[in-house]
Amino acid sequence: MLIAPIGVFGLMADAIGTYGFDVLTVVMKLFVVYVAAILIYGFVVYPALVMLFSNTPVLRYMSAMKKAQVVAFSTASSMATLPVNMEVVEKELKVSNATASFVLPLGATINMSGNAIYYGLVAIFFAQVFQIDLSMGAWAAIIITSTLGAIGQAGVPGPTFLVVAVLLAAGIPIEGLPLLFALDRIFDMVRTALNITGDAACAIIVDKYSPDYDPERWTKSA
Repeated sequence: MLIAPIGVFGLMADAIGTYGFDVLTVVMKLFVVYVAAILIYGFVVYPALVMLFSNTPVLRYMSAMKKAQVVAFSTASSMATLPVNMEVVEKELKVSNATASFVLPLGATINMSGNAIYYGLVAIFFAQVFQIDLSMGAWAAIIITSTLGAIGQAGVPGPTFLVVAVLLAAGIPIEGLPLLFALDRIFDMVRTALNITGDAACAIIVDKYSPDYDPERWTKSA
């Protein structure tokens, strides 16, 4: 652990020496695009799903998730955020304990849309860096491996080495990966906030179809 930063520095120095400093500007563009995709998914897709498939007020959902999102962003760990997310979902979004206890721990392991977005964008990024024209088969491989990789990712902070599988499946070289190591923690923080937001949305929707669901719960609380 003590010498890991030295190793990362060496990998980054080698990558920058090979591709030049201009590639760092391209990496920052990747980060901007990634954050934009996360914002669209978190503030458009998930609220739309909650609005269409549940009776929970969308504004209440988005407001309640702030507490869990802050913890997720600071820890970059879905598992560390799980107790806070359960408290928010049960107490503020009024999801039953039975539903929350089943959906949220499961979602912290397999429901990682932020990771899937990251894998796909990184694959496209390196395809452009190496000027590779992706075939339909390569696109399909990126989609499938990104989805499977997101399901298999651990809910703890750390480098997303599963992106290697995505790149290899699409026939994209992995030599440029060290370029992303410096920003990996930031990428991890952002995607974790989205992941736990999605977990909560799933719990809300699943709870609506639970036998114990009370359709008048928001009326009673008002």
